[in-house]
Amino acid sequence: MDFDFQKVKDNLQCFNRPIYETIIVTLIEMIESGELPAGTKFPPDKKLAIELGISHITLAKALNELRRRNILDRRRATGTSVPEIKNLPEANKARKKIAVVFDYASEQTFQQSLFINLYKGLEQLNCSLCFFSADSSSEKQLSILQEILNDFSISGCIVWSILNAEQAKKIIRMRPRYYPLIFLDRHYEGFDHDAVTYPNFDCAAALARSLRRRKIKSCCWVENREKHVIVSDADRRNGFLSVWQADVEFKLLQLPDETEDYAEIQIPEAEAYVCSDNQLALQFKYILTSRGELEGKKLFVIESPGDDHEKVKEFTAYKFTPGMGDEAIKILSSRLNGKECSTVSHSGKWSVLEGKNPTRRKIYEKTPPDSDM
Repeated sequence: MDFDFQKVKDNLQCFNRPIYETIIVTLIEMIESGELPAGTKFPPDKKLAIELGISHITLAKALNELRRRNILDRRRATGTSVPEIKNLPEANKARKKIAVVFDYASEQTFQQSLFINLYKGLEQLNCSLCFFSADSSSEKQLSILQEILNDFSISGCIVWSILNAEQAKKIIRMRPRYYPLIFLDRHYEGFDHDAVTYPNFDCAAALARSLRRRKIKSCCWVENREKHVIVSDADRRNGFLSVWQADVEFKLLQLPDETEDYAEIQIPEAEAYVCSDNQLALQFKYILTSRGELEGKKLFVIESPGDDHEKVKEFTAYKFTPGMGDEAIKILSSRLNGKECSTVSHSGKWSVLEGKNPTRRKIYEKTPPDSDM
């Protein structure tokens, strides 16, 4: 059977990794998919190099590596060919490896619904999960992603992104054209990429509408001083402000990371306080409790599915329901099956968990954009 080298030529045009790596990855995928069945014969190396428009030395480097792994066979009389399936090593029958990169890892990480759904979804796709943690450092996450994109043994990546726009730009430009790279909780405007986000804007807008109906005349928005530029937090604030009209007082409180600074914090007077995430709610609760000011406050928080609301049960929580992992797996599957265009999915619904009296708390299942208490 003759060798069809058109797909290799196409990938050499669109892949951003080194030429010899592109050849290795492409040929392995074609053999595993059956596009190059057992018995397929390759042209002589020099002729193939000319057809592909690359140097003979570069081609030889890639083919020699494939021969070393017994993925290709070479005989003096017949040249290079794809060996019979029975001769292929078990390593070549292994499942595709997909990198999962989180912003950080804790004791609860591997018990969270997001991680479990990603793991189960990859199992159903016959893929293996390789986990990485960025330890809350965008620079480390950038470095990890660069290494992943240069590792031709990894076939795709799902990342809970903490990259800024400039860092994301580097990674998106580095990504090969058909390579699955899915950002979670972040969508970078102006860049063509796959993303799955929570409905941050719509949920915060629904919370604001609820406060307006309660005739709340002043509100204090609480966010992190160091992380207030994070896109998801900014989306929540902007969604809230899209409803919170100019005739109603809006105040902003930015909390520091360090607890020793809490004593110096001036808390604005307001009828309601809204924390942009669960961790901030924990910090804000600690400050109020230490000052004896928790009682009587109208407190609200926007939470992710994995957050433990019991620790801030005095707050009314707008809590996103699980679904981000499933959406990411759908996009990954379509990419692995050859889909070229990018997908942006605003995943999930949210529930409202009433605060104040924990014995009377209820869960309200709502669908964007009409969610309310």
